[in-house]
Amino acid sequence: MITLKQPQRAFSLIELAVVTVIIITLATIAFPATQNLVDNSQQRAVVNDILGFLAMGRERSVLTGTVLTLCPLTTTGSCGKDWSKPLTLFRDPGNKRKLSSKDHVVHVLMPPKRGFLKAASLHKSFFQYRPDGRILSDLGNITWCPDDKNPRKAVHFVIRKGGTIRIAKDTNGDGIPDKANGKLLQC
Repeated sequence: MITLKQPQRAFSLIELAVVTVIIITLATIAFPATQNLVDNSQQRAVVNDILGFLAMGRERSVLTGTVLTLCPLTTTGSCGKDWSKPLTLFRDPGNKRKLSSKDHVVHVLMPPKRGFLKAASLHKSFFQYRPDGRILSDLGNITWCPDDKNPRKAVHFVIRKGGTIRIAKDTNGDGIPDKANGKLLQC
């Protein structure tokens, strides 16, 4: 029996070019959407970490009946100002803002993998909770800024004297959260 060979069909150069253009167009459209998902996920992770860390500080100060201090520590164990370092929550019965014993550490929060934190508490860079859950130190704020320093993606935590925390909102519709004093957030 004789069989006829079927001619092999291949893609033409034009077909390959059209498929390549379609793939590049779809990738160009999808990449920014994917990046926004990653940014939003990182922002939510930081919000949850900071809110949980602050709530833990307030709760533990009430439960233990002692002053708790939250700050980044220097190599000597004193509160420092570099919020890109791990944040340490520790019992501070002498109100020295210095870790006197490793046994006093309640929890350590590692810095975010993306973006950076900065804090302001009038002229201080630490926060303290009293045994009644209120802020012992001055009220203040913590700001998370993304790597690109875009204030529209930033999160601003306002720590009130009563020890509660609120996340700053955009009140004037420009997409940038307003600080507690009404000024625009800057990264």
